[in-house]
Amino acid sequence: MESDSRGRVILLNGASSSGKSSIGRALQHVLPDPWFLFPVDTLGAMRSTPHTRVLDQDEIDDMLRRTRLGYHRAVAAVASVGNDVIMDYPLSERWRLEDLLDVLEGFDVTVVDVHCEPDELDRRERARGDRPAGLARSQRVFRHDDRDIAVDTTHLNPEACAVAIATELTALGPDKAFDRLRRRRS
Repeated sequence: MESDSRGRVILLNGASSSGKSSIGRALQHVLPDPWFLFPVDTLGAMRSTPHTRVLDQDEIDDMLRRTRLGYHRAVAAVASVGNDVIMDYPLSERWRLEDLLDVLEGFDVTVVDVHCEPDELDRRERARGDRPAGLARSQRVFRHDDRDIAVDTTHLNPEACAVAIATELTALGPDKAFDRLRRRRS
């Protein structure tokens, strides 16, 4: 049986190492309804790594773009049957936002910008050891200049951020950042 209503989407947007994944996990414990946490890294982890040849930079860029386009559509598919979805995804390239505005049209999307001071981002990035040095600082994730909620993980733990998001979520009106961004675009 298919659901007649679409699920909601929370888009946690922030630089690598800003705390999006930790906030997403914490949100699952504070939101009253069931939510799927669907980080883009989960989809990327499903992809095999070629063992017989090395991809050149153009092939890598094309593969990553296709992965991200697929991610957008996978989120829409999960939400289209009534599931609520938490996206852990940096809007670090303009085309990502543009595609999401189209793919998630008609969905209730809440944009949460996850901020963290640059020195703390660097510290977290080094501690993780699984990202290229300087990646977090290089990502320009707030260029869209609109959001519904903002949190700063520099001094707040993921649980406190999740509580703040859940509280603000209930107070938001129907006109959200994705709606305003669509109107500005047209």
